[in-house]
Parts: sequence; C-alpha cells; structure tokens
Amino acid sequence: MPAPAQRRRPRGKCAMLKNVISPKNRIDTKTFEKKIAPLKERLGILQRSLHDAGIPVVVVMEGWDAAGITRSTKMVIDSLDPRGFTLHTIEQPTDNERVRPFLWRFWVRTPQKGRIAIFARSWYSRAISAEMQKASWTKSLKGRTIAINNFERQLSDDGAVIVKFFLHIEKEEQKRRFIAREHDPLKAWLVTPALWEIHKSYELSLPVIDHFLEKTDTKSAPWHVLDATDENFAVLKIYTALEAALEKALLVKSGEKPAKLPDPLLPEKRPVKRSAGNYKDGKSCTREECQPALDALQEEMIRVQGLLFKRKIPLIIVYEGWDAAGKGGNITRLARYMNPRGYDVIPTSAPGATEKSHHYLWRFVRNFPQAGHIAIFDRSWYGRVLVERVENFCTKNEWQRAYREINEMEADYVYSSGGGIIKFWLEITKDEQLRRFEQREDDPLKQWKITDEDWRNREKWDLYDKAVDEMLARTSTKIAPWTVIGSEDKWPARIRTIEKVTSYCRDLLE
Repeated sequence: MPAPAQRRRPRGKCAMLKNVISPKNRIDTKTFEKKIAPLKERLGILQRSLHDAGIPVVVVMEGWDAAGITRSTKMVIDSLDPRGFTLHTIEQPTDNERVRPFLWRFWVRTPQKGRIAIFARSWYSRAISAEMQKASWTKSLKGRTIAINNFERQLSDDGAVIVKFFLHIEKEEQKRRFIAREHDPLKAWLVTPALWEIHKSYELSLPVIDHFLEKTDTKSAPWHVLDATDENFAVLKIYTALEAALEKALLVKSGEKPAKLPDPLLPEKRPVKRSAGNYKDGKSCTREECQPALDALQEEMIRVQGLLFKRKIPLIIVYEGWDAAGKGGNITRLARYMNPRGYDVIPTSAPGATEKSHHYLWRFVRNFPQAGHIAIFDRSWYGRVLVERVENFCTKNEWQRAYREINEMEADYVYSSGGGIIKFWLEITKDEQLRRFEQREDDPLKQWKITDEDWRNREKWDLYDKAVDEMLARTSTKIAPWTVIGSEDKWPARIRTIEKVTSYCRDLLE
C-alpha cells in the first residue's frame, strides 16, 4: 500500500487491526488438512444451493502485499465449480476504465443472481492506491468511503451476500516474505523496488488503512480481519466465515429465518412544479418560426460537445416523460449535428433475462459515458419508480428504496467522473396525449410508435401521475435537478431543452 502524499495520520488507535496478530493463531499441516476437507466439501454444496436460490455472492480478498491473497483465493476456488464463479484479479485500471467513474469497472463485474464473484483486490486497494497519492487524500478518501458503503449497501439490499476479508501481517513478517520471494527464482519477479518503498511506509499506512476498514465495516458488508502470519490458519478462518455467511443467506431465503426489511430511508421531498405550458412567455410558434433559434442552438451544441471532449468532461442527459410527449423528436434535434463518435443514445426498454439477473442499476451504469463523451438516455433508471412501481414489477420496498439509491448513484457519478447530469421530464396533458395517439394510428409512417401497451398505460394515468410527482420531488437534488419541459407544443419544447443543455455545458466548462 502506498504512503500518503500528505504526511498526516488519522487520529485514534488502530481499532480494526489492533490485537489481531497472536502467536496462538498457528495450526500444523496435519490438523489443517483434517479440518479443511469437510469445509471444502461443504462449500461446494453451498455453491449449488446458492445457484438454485438465485443468490449472488461477492467475496472480497484484501490485505497487505505478501499477506497471502493469491494462495487464500486459490484455496477457496479449488472447492468451487468453475462454471458458477468468476475470479476478478484487480490490477491498475485499463485506459477504458480510467475514463470512467471510479466504481464503474466494479459495477460491471457484479455477479448475476446465483453466481459468485471473487475479487482478489478490489475497490479498496484501488481507492487507497489512487487517493493516498493526492495532496488532499484525507478528504478524497472520505468521499470514496461514502461511495463504497453506498455501493455495497445497494448490492446487499438487492439480495447479494458480501463477504470481505483483510489479511493482516506485521511489517517484519512482510519483510521476511519479500526476502524469501527474492531468493526463489520462480517468485523473485514479484518483488519490485516499488514494493520495498511501500514496505518502508508500513507504519504510516497502518492507521490510514485501519481507519478505512473501520469506516467501511458495515452491517451490509462487515469486515473479517484475519491474522495471516500462518497461512493455514487464515485459510481456515476464511472458509469458516464464508460458509457461515452463505448458510445464513440461504436460511433467510428459505424463510426459516425471515429477514425483516428495514423501512427505506426516503429522501426529503423537494416540490417540483409541473406545467404543460409553452416555451418562454407562453406563446406558441410554428416550425418555421422556431427554426432560426433551433439552428443557432444546434450549432452551439457542436461547439460545446467539442469542448467537453477536449477537456475530457463526460455528460449524461436523461429524457423521461409521458408516452408521446416528444422524447424521440427532442433527442433527434439535440443530436442532429453533433459528432456521432462522441455521443451514444441509449434507448431503454424492458430488461432482458441477463439484466434481470443483476441489480437494476447495473444495465445503466455499464452504459455511463467515458471522459469527454455524452450519453443520452431515452428513458432510464427512473423506470424503477415509474413503470415498475405502477405495474407491480417490483415490491414497494424496492421502489421506495430506489429514490435513495438513484440519488447516491447520480451523486457518485458526478463526484467521481467530474462530469455532469441533466434530467428532463417532458410534460403534456392527458387530452394532448390522446390526440397524438390517434394521430399516430392514422399515420402509416407512425403506426409503429403506438402499441397496445401505450393504451394500457394511459388507463393508469392517475397512478402514473402520482408516481411522477413523487419521483420529481424525491430525486430533484442540488447536484442533479429535474427540468420540467412543457411539451404541448413540440417545437418550443425542443428549443428549450437544447437551450438548457448548452447553458448547463457552459457552466460545466467554466
């Protein structure tokens, strides 16, 4: 682990790492082999049961360099069916990962229901490695702590089992192992000058790592801090703790010990005014009258897109609204003259089988833009609190929980990527929607736009109306506010949205 750039340690004693090391934590090879055999067999049985129950598992293996992460991980996977787990060895981020938000590359590696994801190093090593090199590392690491806790809680709330291990050894033991590796021709390459430099800062890093562990030791994802001086002892502890966590999850799933779902922590309501009124002073305008203003804004959009790309600032634009409110036409005008290599339009439909087997945010996070690019979502994660809520595709606890999860996800995206997010709700009246539905049915070129589902949704207008009000009120935050666009008249609405985007981008670029 690297030493912090700013030589200031957190206050307090090492609460998590204190008294972990003990000469009693030793076990001879014969006893180890006797005890590990039934544990291996049991873990294989548990893996099959977890698959049948559809429970995803995340195993995190962390610790000091040379603490035995590789051996311990191998001992665990030796007992598993390789078809049911994925091992992620987390190294330095790739070029593609560097231009994404911090947690992006971990979100996309989260397991499907019934599978196990094992992280040999994880978001913890990467957070410490990246943040402790910054002059303001204490503040930055605090931000990472909040993001990580939110990430793990969201996975846990969605049914995932998270088991985290930190393998602890003392400085002298680490030195002994480094020297032993240097004398082994097959392992000498593992010990680099950089590792020896990190070793020198052991005492400085110790309280920092301990503080980080303490702040991320949560009910959703507790730490198991192990004495790894004796590798056999550490492996037995890993098996014991892992199997206990998995057995508990299966009991809860089976109903033998029902889990009491906590009431979701609902965000504060922030009233958002909705109006189907027209552009600016309420006056309507024809296509011809709007075209000069639209042309000028589209030219401005080309300029701001270029500046965002040059400065490596990513942008998310979210379009939500009533059926037939004009989202498609709005997006078309926004992107008409933009460089197609610098933006993606992500149309959101019902989730497929693979998407349903992940956390509902997974399919959206994996489409977040890289640095300098723009992602335009035609409908989005807000389906959780709209269509999934109204149509009972998720439980009440799940959609109520989603307000907080969405706010956290958006805040972390802005914080970790340095980018921005704009959210539009396109508002029309019920009568205007009916007129547009009928117009589509009568137009052979637009009949594909109207489906039986659109008519069914219209019958639930009042339920959707209530859901929209609550969505806007609970997810319009300072960092990602909603902009309601009156879309009774499509052309003024298109002008207003592009005006908002270009204005927002200018502020983002300042």
